[in-house]
Amino acid sequence: MMPWTHAIVAYIGFSLVSHVFSRTAPTTRETVLVAFGALLPDLIDKPLAWQFGLLEGGRTLGHSIFTAVPLAVAAVVVAVCRGRPRLGLAFAAGYLLHLPGDIVPAYLATGDLQLDTLLWPLTAGGGSQGESFVGEFTSNVVPYAKGIAAAVLSGDLSRGLLVFLSLWALAVALWVYDGMPVVRDSYDWLRRSIGR
Repeated sequence: MMPWTHAIVAYIGFSLVSHVFSRTAPTTRETVLVAFGALLPDLIDKPLAWQFGLLEGGRTLGHSIFTAVPLAVAAVVVAVCRGRPRLGLAFAAGYLLHLPGDIVPAYLATGDLQLDTLLWPLTAGGGSQGESFVGEFTSNVVPYAKGIAAAVLSGDLSRGLLVFLSLWALAVALWVYDGMPVVRDSYDWLRRSIGR
């Protein structure tokens, strides 16, 4: 799953749970923490494997349940101690939703349930080790984006692409319904700053 898809899946999950259990939309801080948590496993593993060669693959340390669960629990405990439990839950939700986000699409596509990434260092983990972070990121993202653009322009939409586009549409609709956190607060801050 590409990084932005991890972020939107995590936002959808956190927002829906937020509405169901507390009848509130995510705040800007919660939205930022959900996105950060959703991106953190890749921000840990990809540079350490691709740029520095310290890890044997791009889905190891940050993607391991031996890192994810303690980090998520610690974030919630710290947030609860500071009287901001939803901030900890937002980060934990983003981080923990990243893990099935890498496994489920591959399972649906191939029928192969690749749990090795969750059990690093007991297993070899997963992902590749590359020459450079920028090079690996570009070689993954550019063909991916071109493939999506070509499929959309030609009207040749696969079931997987329809699911992907539906997730994006749902995320945007939910974000607008939630009052466009981050953008709304940035706009308000800018308006107050200019009005001084």
